[in-house]
Amino acid sequence: MEFYLTNIRRVFILATFILIAGLGQQAYAQEGAPKLSPEKFEMEAKKKKKNVILDVRTPEEVEEGYIEGAEFANFLGEDFEKELSKLNKKRTYYVYCRSAKRTIPATEKMKEMGFKKVYMLEGGLNNWIESGRPITKPKN
Repeated sequence: MEFYLTNIRRVFILATFILIAGLGQQAYAQEGAPKLSPEKFEMEAKKKKKNVILDVRTPEEVEEGYIEGAEFANFLGEDFEKELSKLNKKRTYYVYCRSAKRTIPATEKMKEMGFKKVYMLEGGLNNWIESGRPITKPKN
């Protein structure tokens, strides 16, 4: 009986450790760059001319509208890393997508590539629009 209780304890401790480690890894994977509210994002991004607003949505999504002055790098495109490698790593980047789901891995990739100053729009462009901020429509 003692043998079974000892093994059950070991399994319980191991399962708890795995669960905690997994949750920690998930939290890290979800972290991305510091999140800014639409108000703070707009204020900070437009503070200096060297700051870059980076839209990581698809070209089709960009056609629906974007934040004025944004540059574009399609996170879902085959050349995303190549597009990032062309950017100046010394500049400050304010990154967004539609809902922030792609922004998290995009900013993680940027940090892996050596970008030091990277921020993300909390809630993405959807949150930007809901907060009453304007978007620019492409001229056809």
